[in-house]
Amino acid sequence: MHQLTNEQEQQLSHWLNDEAPSQTLCLNAVKGYLFAVIASPDPIEVSQWLPVIFNDEADKIPDEITMILAQLYNHTSDLVFDEGYALPKVTEFSEEMVEANFLSGHPLHEWCYGFACGANFYSNKLLDNMTEESEILESFTLAIMALTFFADRQMAQEVVDSQDNSNINLFSPIMYQMIVDLVPEYAALVEQAALSTGLYDFEESEGWGEE
Repeated sequence: MHQLTNEQEQQLSHWLNDEAPSQTLCLNAVKGYLFAVIASPDPIEVSQWLPVIFNDEADKIPDEITMILAQLYNHTSDLVFDEGYALPKVTEFSEEMVEANFLSGHPLHEWCYGFACGANFYSNKLLDNMTEESEILESFTLAIMALTFFADRQMAQEVVDSQDNSNINLFSPIMYQMIVDLVPEYAALVEQAALSTGLYDFEESEGWGEE
């Protein structure tokens, strides 16, 4: 079992918030980040994804924290590919104060921000190589829009402005429900998107990799 104990989660959260290098991702952001990283069609090495968490100062991490992060990575992978991933319960949508969902420190904002950092490894590569006006392109574009919606208030407003007869208060709960619905199938969607680019052949390899 890779799932962290409550004590390990508290230890990791405390270290990320109070002892880590400046601009380190918080625990909820790390969870969203690892979710996106694990779903990548290209294997992302630890040496690539770990420094992002710590603002490129990964050399300052105690071994114990590194081990807990590795365990969290493995548990997230178990959820994504075997057990079924669900949005963490703590990332609930704040209905009474919609603007709070976009603020630093809010669990939903942090998870989406972390996801955006992780998806940066591959989202543009996939989007740039998919066939225009294809159904999978539309689905993947919508998924990225939804899963990063609460990461950036300004970009969220641009999305809302592109919709007819809508505003941030009406559109935000729709986006949240879309996130809840999307996360269990996101890795499969990434695989479909990658296959549609013609750059990958997952059936002929043991893992996800380029031809």
